[in-house]
Amino acid sequence: MFAATGGHFVPQVADLYLVCQYARAIAEGHPFRYNPGEPPSTGATSLLFTLALALPEALGIRGEGLVAFAILSGAALYAGSVLLARTVALRLAGPREGTLAGLLVALGGPVVWSFFYGSDIALFLFLALWLLERWLASADAGVPLWTAPGVLLALARPEGLPIALALALAWTLSADRAAERGVILRRRGLRTWMPVVAGLAVLVLYRTLTGAWLGTSAADKSLFASYGLNQGLALSTEYGVDLVRGLLLGFYPSQVPIGLGRGWASLFLPPLVLPAIAATAVLPPRALRRGVAGWLSTAAALFALVTPNVFLGSQFQRYVLWAFPGLLALGAAGLGLVTAATIRDAQRERATFRIGALVWVGLAALSTLRFAALYGEMAGDVYRRDVAAAQWIRRNVPPGTRMANLATSVEYLTGHRSLNLHGVTTPAFFGDHAAEREADAFEGLRRLSPSERPAFLITSVAAQDRFPVMRELVSGPALFRTASFADEIEIYPMRYELLERGGEPAAPETVAAVRGLTEVDRLNVCDSREEAAHQYSFVSSAGAAPVWGTARVDAYPDANVPIADGGRAILGGESFRIAARPGRELLMVLRTAPAIDASLLQASGPRRVGVEFPEAAFTISVDGQAMGRANVHTRPGWNEVVIRITGNLVRGERPRLELAGRYASFQYWFFQ
Repeated sequence: MFAATGGHFVPQVADLYLVCQYARAIAEGHPFRYNPGEPPSTGATSLLFTLALALPEALGIRGEGLVAFAILSGAALYAGSVLLARTVALRLAGPREGTLAGLLVALGGPVVWSFFYGSDIALFLFLALWLLERWLASADAGVPLWTAPGVLLALARPEGLPIALALALAWTLSADRAAERGVILRRRGLRTWMPVVAGLAVLVLYRTLTGAWLGTSAADKSLFASYGLNQGLALSTEYGVDLVRGLLLGFYPSQVPIGLGRGWASLFLPPLVLPAIAATAVLPPRALRRGVAGWLSTAAALFALVTPNVFLGSQFQRYVLWAFPGLLALGAAGLGLVTAATIRDAQRERATFRIGALVWVGLAALSTLRFAALYGEMAGDVYRRDVAAAQWIRRNVPPGTRMANLATSVEYLTGHRSLNLHGVTTPAFFGDHAAEREADAFEGLRRLSPSERPAFLITSVAAQDRFPVMRELVSGPALFRTASFADEIEIYPMRYELLERGGEPAAPETVAAVRGLTEVDRLNVCDSREEAAHQYSFVSSAGAAPVWGTARVDAYPDANVPIADGGRAILGGESFRIAARPGRELLMVLRTAPAIDASLLQASGPRRVGVEFPEAAFTISVDGQAMGRANVHTRPGWNEVVIRITGNLVRGERPRLELAGRYASFQYWFFQ
């Protein structure tokens, strides 16, 4: 790392700077507020890790010093995990297996990388391994000794709650504890459920702060929500098979993709470790067998639960990596148990175990060397990219300046005021969807008042290529561009003429039709706030794949002024409620277009596809009452469709409108 960064402490990814910003907020007395004065947000995934960093921040260990503290804390947790792994295998098998388990964790390649990662994953790995060690000790002793690490694990990451719930149920429902179930409210029974209570308390805290049960860093990661059931199942099942065959059996070379990134499969675990792990659920004494079986069942269930996310396989399988130190310890114990159970001659058995152990340790050492090189490369990338951008901002942008952000999270290093357009840390952009980043970011910026608008945009080359509308919101060439030889960060001044246009109907025939009428409501499609206020929902798919919205820039016919708007290709229908005066004719105006680029997420990869609508065709119903069908031939540029809804159909103050057909939907206005 030091060779790649000029002697600086730098994390593997810039997410650590985001957590440090939340830790600073706690130390300064405005917890959960990424920028002072903002409403709360929960963009730091780990509550416990953020609190752990807030203490040194409050004591004056700041900036690069806090980054160093996080990395060195990971090193201490790494050393503790080596000892815990030895204890696990020692309990299950014996001293030689304990030594092997310690060596496998100490030379665990991706596991070692995770402990020195500089973020919450090191804490979670350590707590998960401690929980396994205490869980097996509890099975041996017959008393719940696992609750302390269980509580800490539930506070460390969202995955801690389902682990705590599974183990609490397994402990309570065990036949050996039938008497305990009858006295569940007594001290021991309550102690069993303390980790679950801790995890639920975090959810209640998040709900109280933000109105959402999940943290804002986790709310939009669902694979099924973005890819749909069919494509989500395709990716998830493929990933599950690859985990077993690639990582647990070691059948894949390192270059083969697993999930949405390179797999590195052969570098994670010893070859054929799965049978050795399985042996620990069969060969030890009965109480320990059941303990191992309970732990493995919990790990398998959690793998299935967290697998369907949009970061499937990213950052060296980080969403399943928490279990790997425990699996390494079980594998080491299993190797000794298998050789002892199958080879009667003691001398041959010892030789066989030593040969297997030497092969495993040798491969682990090579894996660690490879990941040491990767560690330096990744730290160097962050230093040349994210830290370089922070240094330029610190030199050229006054502290407190508002900057929109699509590329990194370096506010902790710069002191500027970040508007995270992904909605992770900025409440003004909460509720946006991962599959509609471009449209959501544009509509979110449009919602801001002039005084709230950021002066600069921190983006990247890939983001500007992927989001054409963002190119329309910046002026001139980039003020700064990194030279990291990766996806370069760029910083632009922002301009807002495009946001000032398009808020009202503009077609001459529409203006004539609504003259003298009063606007009673409007709905801006792809604006998450307006959609929520109107109970908006839509169905649009190409086969089994959902079709998501984007932003479009065009002009009205016979006009040369470009207007941008976020919208969707509707291949299905929309439903929403509006405000209206009962019994009076309602005029609905729909902004549409002859074509739109739609976002399509499939197992083969994301695509931006053009969808054309030479004719906008849809049926309309009001509170379930069919009104008729509209067929409108579209012209080049923006189009507006005016629909008259008779007063007898408008029976309440909040009628529900449903449209079904094939058309592009951007914005609705309603007049009476």
